[in-house]
Amino acid sequence: MIPQFVSGWRSDPAAVQDSILDRASRGDAVMGATFTSLHANDLPGTWKRMQAAGHKGIFLRDKELVVRGGYRRPCLQRRGTCVSRGMFRGVQTSLDVDVASNSSLLKSVDVSFAPIYSLARVEVGKNRCGSGDGAILADAARAVHDYGVATTALFPGTSEDDVEKLACKYATPGQQTPSSWIQACKTHTCVTFWPETLDLLFDCLAAGYAVPYAMNYVTGDPNSSGISDLGSYGPHCRCFVGVFLDENGETQLESSESWGRFPAGQPMDTDQTCPVEQIPRITIKYAGGEKQLAPGDVGVNAKRFYAQIQSGGEAWAVGAPQFQAQGVADLVRKVQVA
Repeated sequence: MIPQFVSGWRSDPAAVQDSILDRASRGDAVMGATFTSLHANDLPGTWKRMQAAGHKGIFLRDKELVVRGGYRRPCLQRRGTCVSRGMFRGVQTSLDVDVASNSSLLKSVDVSFAPIYSLARVEVGKNRCGSGDGAILADAARAVHDYGVATTALFPGTSEDDVEKLACKYATPGQQTPSSWIQACKTHTCVTFWPETLDLLFDCLAAGYAVPYAMNYVTGDPNSSGISDLGSYGPHCRCFVGVFLDENGETQLESSESWGRFPAGQPMDTDQTCPVEQIPRITIKYAGGEKQLAPGDVGVNAKRFYAQIQSGGEAWAVGAPQFQAQGVADLVRKVQVA
């Protein structure tokens, strides 16, 4: 029987702190202050510099249009795998940004969420999350940092639902991630660090680092400007993928959800079978006018969401994973997107 792990993300500040301290003890630049000290010329103050240059918003998922000609689909979570979905979105988005910005002249690959889930729960978490407990985001951040990520080439011809079943199977206490999955992740590691202030979180997004996050409330319905406040109580993981000025000049965030389209309720098979262009999308009103967000995304109140992240939640900035070109065929021609 495949466990459901229906609770998704588990709030465990003590475990998160232990992970941070352990990583720091081995020399990882795990805290934002340490990471920014190593990138003092290009990360701190990025959002303010972008505003001074006239930018009203940075929408990272628009880079998908550059590297693949269209948006990626929303996730189709059914079994509480939101931690791996949020981390997947962060890794994938940061990689797409890296490729599109010409920092990495490589063809974009499709990252898989599945190994992230089993690695976080079993190899990194050492089964501290049992059946029904989901996973801790710090464990997923360490999984992609230490082990790396794999591509969807691991699962040729397999539906997303069946891949999720496999992820849950190998994440069961007493199981372990298949060696073939671990080998596929090897060398494709990612920078992950904790942005300990809201301003640094804004800078991370403006600089191209997506930020998976988790807290004890789901996202509420969007208002007439396409911006959501906190919804009902429910531990859940998502990913920040953009930063923008609202109509009042306040900085807000773009959130990419972990299940289906947004707002959606229950995930639907049609989200995986219909053309992605047919999936309904949220339009925000912001200082730059109107902007239709990527499928599955919504604007959210930055201060309200960050306050909940500080109250037992988590946020981890994620860099692009390392993928090496296999030859000239892997090079991508950068195109201009209107």
